[in-house]
Amino acid sequence: MSRLIYFKKLIIPAVIILVVFMYISLWSLKSQESLLNSTKNFPNKNLNQKFLGFDHIYVINISSLPGTYEKLKSVENKLSLEFEICPAVSQFDNEALNEFNQNSLQPSQKANYISHYKVYQLIAQHKFESTLVLEDDIDFELNISSIMTDIHQTLPADWEILYLGHCSDWERNSNEYLSDYNDGLSNFKLFKSKRPYCTHAYAVSYAGALKLLRKLNTITPLPIDLELVNMIKTNEISSYTIIPPVISRLRFEKSTDLYPGKNTLNLFSLKNSTLHSLGFNYILNNTLGFSHIYLITLKNRVDRRKKIEFLAKKLNLNIEIFPAITGEDKDALNELERVDDLGLIPTQIACYVSHYKVYQSIINHGYESALILEDDVDFELNIESVITNAFKVLPSNWDLFYLGYCGYQEQNGHFVDGQNNSAAYKLYRSTYPYCTHGYAVSRAGAHKLVKMLTPISTTLDDRLAQLNSFGDINSYSIVPLAMIQWRSPSNPSSVYPGGATWFYYYLKNSALEFYGLIKESNNTLGFDHIYVIRHPDQSRKKQLSRITDTMYLVFDYVDISQDENEISNKFKFKQSKLEESQKNSYLTHYNIYRSIVDNGFGSALILEDNSDLELRTSSIMFDIHRILPIDWEILFLDHCDNTKSKSNETLSSYKIFKTEKPHCLFAYAVSYSGAVKLLEKLDKPTKFTIDIELANLIQSKKLISYTLSPPIIVPWNPDENVSDINSLKNSTIKFANSMYRVAG
Repeated sequence: MSRLIYFKKLIIPAVIILVVFMYISLWSLKSQESLLNSTKNFPNKNLNQKFLGFDHIYVINISSLPGTYEKLKSVENKLSLEFEICPAVSQFDNEALNEFNQNSLQPSQKANYISHYKVYQLIAQHKFESTLVLEDDIDFELNISSIMTDIHQTLPADWEILYLGHCSDWERNSNEYLSDYNDGLSNFKLFKSKRPYCTHAYAVSYAGALKLLRKLNTITPLPIDLELVNMIKTNEISSYTIIPPVISRLRFEKSTDLYPGKNTLNLFSLKNSTLHSLGFNYILNNTLGFSHIYLITLKNRVDRRKKIEFLAKKLNLNIEIFPAITGEDKDALNELERVDDLGLIPTQIACYVSHYKVYQSIINHGYESALILEDDVDFELNIESVITNAFKVLPSNWDLFYLGYCGYQEQNGHFVDGQNNSAAYKLYRSTYPYCTHGYAVSRAGAHKLVKMLTPISTTLDDRLAQLNSFGDINSYSIVPLAMIQWRSPSNPSSVYPGGATWFYYYLKNSALEFYGLIKESNNTLGFDHIYVIRHPDQSRKKQLSRITDTMYLVFDYVDISQDENEISNKFKFKQSKLEESQKNSYLTHYNIYRSIVDNGFGSALILEDNSDLELRTSSIMFDIHRILPIDWEILFLDHCDNTKSKSNETLSSYKIFKTEKPHCLFAYAVSYSGAVKLLEKLDKPTKFTIDIELANLIQSKKLISYTLSPPIIVPWNPDENVSDINSLKNSTIKFANSMYRVAG
């Protein structure tokens, strides 16, 4: 009995110990299994860095602004990433837009919706576990790779959308802070998404892509970003947001194409911009790198002011409207002392005083620098990058910096050291820059000018140029100029009323032209294309280059046809009637008509290579295009028609008439319908030259043709004793040669 009791005393504790041991073992095993399962939710530290830890990166090519692709490729190389570019659906692609049901979305919003939807289709098609979706107008945190490595280690396994960028204060103020997941993170935290507007940077999981395809297969009345927000708000999709954003848009306009007429939401700045590190975002403010931008504008020139205000919104610029002094404001005109017998008209004095008051404002506000614009200014669309590059070499002691001027002497100044000789825009020490429509003044420069500009002794631009030539101020100029005064009969000078503008310049990419505000700066004279028939004589090449340099026209050179086999086989010319040069000319013009049709050009101008143009051709053609009948097929701009003899036109008035008897094809335009008709009519054996063929078609009323009178394009003849019929009021070649000091 005692042994049994002893055994019970021994076995019971042993059983208890065994049970406890087994319980602990089972608990430990489950814990390890749970830990193992939980770690499966997190990617390994050795992530695919070229995709920022995702399986792929798609970039939707949305932006139409110049330089966007260049910036994107630079970022890709800098961060060792790999992007796949997806062309965005165009808002003008009706076929693509009609793939989905019609709704109330704007075409641009609908195009954006479909562009993102097509990316979801690609994700599902390739079965990517996770994909980063970007729009192309973006910038990255410089250390985004290390940031995303940490984010991936803590990202919950149920995520379907992850916002790397957004434009909403709702996210920043969200109380959905994920404390369990943010312990290992420093500056960039994970939040449960609330209302992450915008779609410029977000990741989608495979499960998320499938869900989006099911939900969004019929376009709703809401833009794509609002649809995603609605799904997040109703918990239809699991979404997280990185705060602060690691990807931001380059800039925001107050009114966007996606939300026309509405203010955009908030934009966040990056801590360490990749574009800034590459030199692209050297200018980080909305005043083009200066402390301030003034726009001097007359109260009654609302038309001009609205154009500049529109550009300011489009380019995210902050400008101050500075009321200009008028010629009728006697008190203001007398504020500054003048020399006796000044000889200036009131508007010139008013211009002088207006700028002087701006210099005073710069000093009073303590601005380090200010850009001063007049309201008739136009500038290069990439003005930011032009100024960015100039700042890199602009000497620190600068007083004036001319972005626009009148005159061709600036390139004769001292070339500033440290520049690339092949750069499109170069900085020179100013020589004698006339005009004041676009220039910057430093604070030191403003102090100098306030002291030196009284009493008034000449026009403001002349006085500034004098001070520079005397060495009293340090002035620099961009060549070629990046700002111009735009002129047309409806936009005359306010300083020289009734007078002609001295110099006519044309921008490479006019901002006003790009946004459809003017047409004077078109580099193909309002046509879709300019063909120049180039003859073997190379002596004409120099004069043509003078025209393109002066007027910024774009020519497509076509060598005159000299293929004997093609000539004889194509048209079966009657050898006894036409000379070889006439056959060559016939085939060359015919091939140009074919090119117009093949390229779908709405219109094209055809010139011979010894052309000279009226200096004001661009503004003249702006007016002509406005009155040219819509059914035109041929337009003669040369002297090859006697229609002018019936009119009383002078060289100051240009009109169009029905063509009567054209006798050459030196300078004429052809519409698309005209080119189609010419190909049809001329594709047969002939015994006539090309100009006679066209004359016959016009006189038989098979072509609708008009003639501009007086002519604005004539054959170039260096002999000054040319006949009146070939003369121009202002020869571009003579003007350019005199400016460049090249013998005519």
